[in-house]
Amino acid sequence: MAKLKKKYLFLFIIVIVGFVVGILFSNILNNNDSKLVSTKIGEYFNNLANDVPINYFRNLITSIKNNIFYLVIIWVFGLSVIGLLFNNFIIFFKSFILGFSVGSIINIYLYSGLVLSFFYIFPALLINLFVLMMMTYYANNLSLNIFNVIFRKKDIKFSLILKNYTKVLGIFAIILLISSIIETFIMPFFLKLFSFLIK
Repeated sequence: MAKLKKKYLFLFIIVIVGFVVGILFSNILNNNDSKLVSTKIGEYFNNLANDVPINYFRNLITSIKNNIFYLVIIWVFGLSVIGLLFNNFIIFFKSFILGFSVGSIINIYLYSGLVLSFFYIFPALLINLFVLMMMTYYANNLSLNIFNVIFRKKDIKFSLILKNYTKVLGIFAIILLISSIIETFIMPFFLKLFSFLIK
């Protein structure tokens, strides 16, 4: 049980560090990069505020592709020893991007950005990050088992482990599909609701 907690804590620390580094990085951009980020974010929120039509179908497909892509990549890396390195980097990168987005929104809209960033990441993007973190946990476990087989000559029931590992992939894929629907249809609704904060 203590070992299990340590593994969860390790991933949680990676996520928190990535998120904080992302926020800090959004504050040290040079002027050109900062203007580019401000322009992109400003366009997004201004379009919402001005009721510019949204291509929900395209956004849904993009969201699903991105979410499933990272989920499958983590799953595949878990089938090898190198997954212990690459999967932890992926979860760090995803939390970094989330922190960077939050930091950038707050930098542009200040106190109003706190409200906007909350509805930007909650609940869909937080669900996505949590699911990827859990997939990383299972992937790391499998990578460790493979390491033990190769280097410590331990015997494991690989077929059973792989079967359960694939089930986990299916369950998480369904959760991410639901999350993509929330991200596409519900998140913009709440952001529109609070778009008066940027007018």
